Amino acid sequence: MKNVLLFGYGKMGSSIARGWILKELNFNFFIIEKEASLRKIATKDGFKTYENIENINETQNSEFFDIIFLAVKPQQMEETVRSFYNFNLNKSVFVSIAAGLSFSWFRKKINKEIKIIRAMPNLPASVGFGVTGYCKSKNLTKDEEKNVYTLLSAFSKVIYLKNESLIDNVTAISGSGPGYIFYLIETLSQIGVDQGLSVKDAKTLARETLIGSARLVETSNDDPKTLKENVTSPGGTTEAGLLILESKINGLYPLLKLTINNAIKRAKELNSHG
Repeated sequence: MKNVLLFGYGKMGSSIARGWILKELNFNFFIIEKEASLRKIATKDGFKTYENIENINETQNSEFFDIIFLAVKPQQMEETVRSFYNFNLNKSVFVSIAAGLSFSWFRKKINKEIKIIRAMPNLPASVGFGVTGYCKSKNLTKDEEKNVYTLLSAFSKVIYLKNESLIDNVTAISGSGPGYIFYLIETLSQIGVDQGLSVKDAKTLARETLIGSARLVETSNDDPKTLKENVTSPGGTTEAGLLILESKINGLYPLLKLTINNAIKRAKELNSHG
């Protein structure tokens, strides 16, 4: 049975780990979390928890970890990888979900021969509806990649990326995407309130419209463009609204493109500052 070590039990780390529990995967799991309150939650969730890797070494041989998941923020990664310096982890496969930090960053900080996968899940993983894009270093075996794929698919749909350069795009679109969607619901709700609806009704209308539309995209044989056309009657209200959203100058496409490009830029900055 493979041994998996997860660093970090914050929002993403705990979402990932709970997906593993729900799937009842055939792995041994261990959690490192420096915050006592989060360790308590991880223990309650059924995991063996430790404050740091030195604590693990007192009871287990740290060299026995087959896969090490790094679920900490980019700004915390330097401190995290520093804890590996006294251990031989050459046989371990590392999985990083930190935005921006490249393969070369990890080779520089840990080992030039490191086996590593960069993965970008998103917050809907916490309810079993996440999506994860990943890319891998060339020195992984097929079995090693298969094991990581099993772990990733426990909490999300998985997309393989042939080029590492694409991971920043995934970060900007799906990794950060839930934030954009939440803001869309927030904005639609506020506009509804401004137009006279109650806060409760405005939130319900905005939320359920998005959920229902997403469900329709998922279950329909038609693509989003066709579905959009189906709901747009000539001379009707949807057409009137889309005249604004589809503007090539200040419509949704140029706004979202600017949004995505800014997120990609930030991802690259995180790597350069690491």
